[in-house]
Amino acid sequence: MEKPSLPAPNLSLISFSVAAAAATALCFLGALWAVRSDAGERIRRSKKKKKKKGCECTCSCGGGDAVPSVNGDMGAECEREAPKAAAAMAAVERQTGASMMEQLVPEITTHALSYLDYSSLCRLSMTNSSMRKAANDDGAWKALYHKDFSVEQDSVRPLNGWKSYYAATKAVVNINAEFYNIIKERSLQEMRRFWLRADYVKCVHASGELFTGYNAVIGSWALSFNWEPVTFQLRDVCARVLTDVAWVTMKVHVNIESGPFNVTNVYELHNGRWYMVHHHCSQMPNGGDAQHHNIFG
Repeated sequence: MEKPSLPAPNLSLISFSVAAAAATALCFLGALWAVRSDAGERIRRSKKKKKKKGCECTCSCGGGDAVPSVNGDMGAECEREAPKAAAAMAAVERQTGASMMEQLVPEITTHALSYLDYSSLCRLSMTNSSMRKAANDDGAWKALYHKDFSVEQDSVRPLNGWKSYYAATKAVVNINAEFYNIIKERSLQEMRRFWLRADYVKCVHASGELFTGYNAVIGSWALSFNWEPVTFQLRDVCARVLTDVAWVTMKVHVNIESGPFNVTNVYELHNGRWYMVHHHCSQMPNGGDAQHHNIFG
């Protein structure tokens, strides 16, 4: 019995299918290559346009003077050098575990911060932890105190540090300046608010007369405001502040022939506000007319 014969495979059909599949794959790869090439060309063109366009920025690489970069050379240099500098700083910080500011010698840091004023030093302390630590350094605030106020208190050791002492001194100096603004404006109402309502307050005008008690002191100012007005300048102002007591010494120069006046003002802190409790004014003798009265005596 003969076995049924199987039909012979169609070799031509198989060859055609393989060829078609290969052609499809080649077309897909070619299309993909074309798309990538076109995208790459657009990116290169975009970069060339950016390079040709001036950055029109202001740069100061290396700490030099800031110069507008019209042709983009300085901007490109900044772009090249900035990552290097940042990387170098980051590497140092990783190795030492400290910021660049923290690695400076304390004396150098204090000297650098001494060029800042009160407001700038306070703003610096709010930037980050490293700047806050540097800006709160006691030596920096001591140097600022000596620059803005006086070097007489170099031996003072403030209980809460020099930053707190600076703020307290600044508040007292501002209050003292307010006292002389009241005198310029001849405001008896403001003078009443300025003095502490107590029986132990005292006022000694340049005439030498002593007034004791709140009512007597205010009455003396009411009388002095009726005298001829004068213009004056404060010089050599020095303040010393304790917990709730402060005193300010100064020289007052007026527009008369008599010499300047030595003045001492004493303040007490009550409920967060400074009040005057003592005012003493004495004329420095220089042969002037002692009988010539003005608002100071």
